[in-house]
Amino acid sequence: MLRDEIAPPLRELGFVGSGQVYRLPDDRHWALLGFQRSTGSTWELLRFTVNLSVVPKELWEQRRSAGRLPPRPAPSTYYGPWTWWSRIGKLLPDGGDHWWDVGPAPDPAVASDVLAGVRDFALPALERRLGRR
Repeated sequence: MLRDEIAPPLRELGFVGSGQVYRLPDDRHWALLGFQRSTGSTWELLRFTVNLSVVPKELWEQRRSAGRLPPRPAPSTYYGPWTWWSRIGKLLPDGGDHWWDVGPAPDPAVASDVLAGVRDFALPALERRLGRR
């Protein structure tokens, strides 16, 4: 479902990436969107959420040179107050943690709901932190 129903519209919104990690191209920041699978997922039911992160590249490189960080940040990890991190649920109107459930077959309703959340809430939040809105 991610590859066929979610990734192409993400690219239309300006994201690049594949698999579970996407980014908005920016010269000064890592602006990341990542899909996180719940540890309670099974082969019959996949439960997932979306994590968002904006990390200044200059600060990342400074801290990385100290030997404690990987070459690129991960959208599912909060690195400290010098970064911005949120789950998509905190940006949705109800403001609570939000997870989607999908069975073994692709679910167009779930894909549509995820994409609406990204388009209407996640993307604007990322763009605000990049100074684009």
